[in-house]
Amino acid sequence: MEVKTPKKRGRKPINIDPDRVEHLASQGLGVMDICRSLGVGWDTFNKYREKKNSGISEALDKGKSKGLAFVTSKLMETIEDKNFNAISFYLRNRAPEDWSDRQVVDHQLNLGDVLTQARERIIDHQAQALPKRTQAPTVSASAKGEGEGVNE
Repeated sequence: MEVKTPKKRGRKPINIDPDRVEHLASQGLGVMDICRSLGVGWDTFNKYREKKNSGISEALDKGKSKGLAFVTSKLMETIEDKNFNAISFYLRNRAPEDWSDRQVVDHQLNLGDVLTQARERIIDHQAQALPKRTQAPTVSASAKGEGEGVNE
């Protein structure tokens, strides 16, 4: 007779490799992209990240730092090669208050005053456009034809 081994019950254990997380984070992937790459949900990843002894949180931070260090070193190499675009990019991002291409105009506008002034201009314009009322012209006797010496 054949002995059957019972099937294991429950979910399979999830193992998230901190080295893989570090590598993916160094490539510039965000947390959701790392979760998709590992085949786990965000909630599961976050649960493992919050555990102190899992090392996932440290691997994520370390990977981000490694990626930033790599890209920064490549940028500096390009700057050393006297690439104007790289120099401009670096300056605009490291000292934006001095090297920004954008001009900021700080203007305060009070809409209440604007509406009041517009209303006053409309009233003034209407007052100037209306003709002044004068009395109806009086017709003189000479205009009526009286007294011109017409004989009856």
